[in-house]
Amino acid sequence: MWRRGPVDGITVGGETIIVHTPTRARLRARGGRLQRAEGYASAPPAARRELARVGAMVQLRERGRFHLHAAGIVAPDGRAWILAGDSGSGKSTLAYAAARTGWPLLGDDGVVIERVPEGVRAHAWREPVQLSIELAEAFPELRAHAAHVNWSDPRHRAPVPATFVRYAPVAGVVFVRRGERDALAPVAPTAALARLVRQSPMVLIGDERAADHLAALQALAGAVPAFELEHTSAQLHRITRTIAGACA
Repeated sequence: MWRRGPVDGITVGGETIIVHTPTRARLRARGGRLQRAEGYASAPPAARRELARVGAMVQLRERGRFHLHAAGIVAPDGRAWILAGDSGSGKSTLAYAAARTGWPLLGDDGVVIERVPEGVRAHAWREPVQLSIELAEAFPELRAHAAHVNWSDPRHRAPVPATFVRYAPVAGVVFVRRGERDALAPVAPTAALARLVRQSPMVLIGDERAADHLAALQALAGAVPAFELEHTSAQLHRITRTIAGACA
């Protein structure tokens, strides 16, 4: 049994039962296909969205593509940088800061990784970019979205438009965390793998794709450089330069 947010999953053999715990609504996943199950039709829209989101992650596993809790931005050279970290670490904010300078997104809270012959490819996880209205001082254009703020969200976020691309080869991984200074430091491959596993908890699902999922994370940790970025609000205006400096 495994859990992702309000959704529980039970994988037995080739079938996964996905349950929205508060409502008990269910989906079944088998052979890369989703089927509605008990309580789904009568569940609230938000519960169905949660189930569909997790169901999509399970479907992608069947294709050798694995969801990672991270943001993805694409540099002018066409290569992707993955910004990984816990919720509240600043992934979405930094990704949007890069997008404002012309770097398109693969996602602000999720990307999908896949092993390919030339390394690792990141695919878009296209959900609306959500930003806190409190960032309007740094990003004045957010004021135009004030009417759409979700005030029940502790971070007071609103959806904002952004340019996405479908996929890009991965150039590097940056583990972000808020701090009292701006500092970029290299992360060894073994430590990078441990952090990637933390941001990809579905690697623990005991299905026939578990080994492939772990191998994809190992390939990502071993194929590209990884860094830790302790950041202050100054990075809102220099994140692309910081990443460019990491490449040098």
